[in-house]
Amino acid sequence: MKFRFQLQLAIDLGTANTLVYLKNHGIIFEEPSYIAFDKRNQSIVAIGEEAKKMMGKTPQNIVVLKPINFGIITDFEATQAYLSKILDILKKEYFYLFSPIALIGVPLNLTEVQLRGVIDAGLSVGFKKVYLVEEPIAAALGGNLKIDEAKGLMIIDIGAGTTEIAVISLGGIVIGRSIKIAGERFNQSFLNYVRLKYNLIVGESQIEEAKTKIGSIVGKNNYYTLRGRDAITTLPKEVTVSSQDLREAIQQNLEDMAEEIKDVINNTPADLMGDIVNNGVYLTGGGSLIQGLAEFLSKSINLNINTLENPLYTVVLGLGRIIENFDYYKKFCLGQDLI
Repeated sequence: MKFRFQLQLAIDLGTANTLVYLKNHGIIFEEPSYIAFDKRNQSIVAIGEEAKKMMGKTPQNIVVLKPINFGIITDFEATQAYLSKILDILKKEYFYLFSPIALIGVPLNLTEVQLRGVIDAGLSVGFKKVYLVEEPIAAALGGNLKIDEAKGLMIIDIGAGTTEIAVISLGGIVIGRSIKIAGERFNQSFLNYVRLKYNLIVGESQIEEAKTKIGSIVGKNNYYTLRGRDAITTLPKEVTVSSQDLREAIQQNLEDMAEEIKDVINNTPADLMGDIVNNGVYLTGGGSLIQGLAEFLSKSINLNINTLENPLYTVVLGLGRIIENFDYYKKFCLGQDLI
């Protein structure tokens, strides 16, 4: 067992995945944001990947929950249990004298009640203090972008639940927007498309895997075989879908996303817009991995798009950067008056 005076953790509590960064160590936890409960004895059956695999396959006494939706805590008790389980896992590996502190990334434009909910969830499981940072700030830091300068910087973080669009200058968000057009919206649109076009009912896990395998909005078609139930006959059925199917399914989502980005651009001060035109827009997040998405957005908004390295990890790496030099970066934290 490793000894630490205190665990200082940076947590990307995402709709799809949760990542935890430990100061002076790096990322120590990466699991899907799922938790499975046994309703008979109110016990936790599994969390993370193990719980995700149970989705849609459990007996009546077991329920699988996603405590975070659209980047917001929608099930407080499940979130408490999930965070508590993470701490239990860490306690098996680390012995510490003082209660841990947590730095948690949150979407833009949360209400005070929603911010308070994140803090309360952390405090209730044993964190001594909980600090919050808006995800675009964390993503920019995780992408090694200079956010302290008097220059405009535009970042788009496409996650599972939300897409964060922000213009940053002098270490703060000048204008920003959090929209619910992201990875899970793409999944739902693809799920509906498959049912309408092919009369096929399939589970979310297959849709997610298909999107990952054939996800492309440019270039040649790739193919994936979905297996499920015929919506009319209710008999087993399998259908091979293509990248073109996915393109058609999410086309409206992409156009809506582009319009939201244009609206942020239209409201950006002219002086900052000049910097953005010179440097381009920075794209990150798991949703940015869809092949051709950067090109589509670049053409739609008439700006160069720069895709950051390690898009799945930019937020947690940015939070980790803050936790490593907390005295300097603490100024970026939200809701300190709520603690």
